[in-house]
Amino acid sequence: MRDIRRPVSAEPLVERLTTTRVADTDAPVFATIMDLLIFSAGVGMTIQRRVPVPSSGKAVPFRIFENNQKDGYIFMVALAERKDPAALSQDHEDEAARIFEEYAAGGLEEIASWINDNPLDAS
Repeated sequence: MRDIRRPVSAEPLVERLTTTRVADTDAPVFATIMDLLIFSAGVGMTIQRRVPVPSSGKAVPFRIFENNQKDGYIFMVALAERKDPAALSQDHEDEAARIFEEYAAGGLEEIASWINDNPLDAS
């Protein structure tokens, strides 16, 4: 499977949520970009927002999801979207990646709006 991309425009948010330490815990909100993308894809699915990601987007190698046994999230999102078990076949891996990353991009936009709408809540 190909790598999972994210929009370059989301990089300031990705950086903020994966590296900036929260005062109470001295840890970032998300330990990894992979975890942020999984959460963001869930947000994107909840609000039904898919945003195309250009091929120039930054990427998390698929093997990172696979090695952490979280690649199933990519396929679950594709299956939920397509409502067809064929979404799980090797022939549809690129489509599964595209669906997942589009929901993640939509979720990143929504998370950014939450932070912009509530600036005092963010660390």
